[in-house]
Amino acid sequence: MKIFLANRIDKEKPLKFQAGFSLIELVVSLSIIAMITVLFMSNYRNGNKRTDLVMTAQKIVADIHLAQNNALGLVKYNNMVPAGGWGVAFDKSKNNYTIFADLDSPGTGGYMVYASSTEGSINYGARLTTISSGVYVSSLKIGSSGTSVNSANVSFLPPDPKTNIYSNGATSTVLEIQITELGDINNHKTIRVNFLGLAEVID
Repeated sequence: MKIFLANRIDKEKPLKFQAGFSLIELVVSLSIIAMITVLFMSNYRNGNKRTDLVMTAQKIVADIHLAQNNALGLVKYNNMVPAGGWGVAFDKSKNNYTIFADLDSPGTGGYMVYASSTEGSINYGARLTTISSGVYVSSLKIGSSGTSVNSANVSFLPPDPKTNIYSNGATSTVLEIQITELGDINNHKTIRVNFLGLAEVID
């Protein structure tokens, strides 16, 4: 009987509160989670920007090769094979570049010069490519001395195809296109095209 009453008394005792998070512990935990989330999102955005830069550099190289292939394949522009082949025109002040058809024959006025009104129409076969919004063309350099220019073209004349690098009335042996991440001048890529038509990302 005594045992039964003792057990009954134990069961009827009020329950004690079990240990749990205090308000301060909860606030600290949420603060730590918030900081980790902010760091993750920051790294994620930076990673996306770096990816945009790499992808843009590879796209420029691919489009230079496309112009070269158009020249080799005698691809037509406005139903005729362009006399001066195909090329890519870059302008530092614009956030795009154009794969164009050079309608002028070698040795004539306008050869290797990009005329946007007649040689860059997308309705006839040219292509305008917009550079990613987080990336811009920060410099164009020609020649072994690395002379800075505002605009330059690289074009290919079949059947070799002969590579022409042209800017400001002069030809050159090499063109370097530097693209930079918007807001971070230290994060950039350089594409080099030489007189042999080799286009590559060099850094």
